[in-house]
Amino acid sequence: MPCNQNCEQGRKCDCGGSKSDRAVVIVVTLLLIAIVSMCFGFYNLLSGNTGQDCAVTLQFDNNVKATYIGKTV
Repeated sequence: MPCNQNCEQGRKCDCGGSKSDRAVVIVVTLLLIAIVSMCFGFYNLLSGNTGQDCAVTLQFDNNVKATYIGKTV
């Protein structure tokens, strides 16, 4: 909003430009979005959606087999 020194209707008439207030609001909003996104990601990571049971069997050169048991991602 351009500064025209119109002080009616309760508007601020300081035309010095308080851009720091606007920057603080933007930074706080971005931090809030980042925190909410990280919390949502951690919740999805730790929730019960772990996948199905699976097993992988590996055969090595010297006739040794190893079976890894786990869950799918």
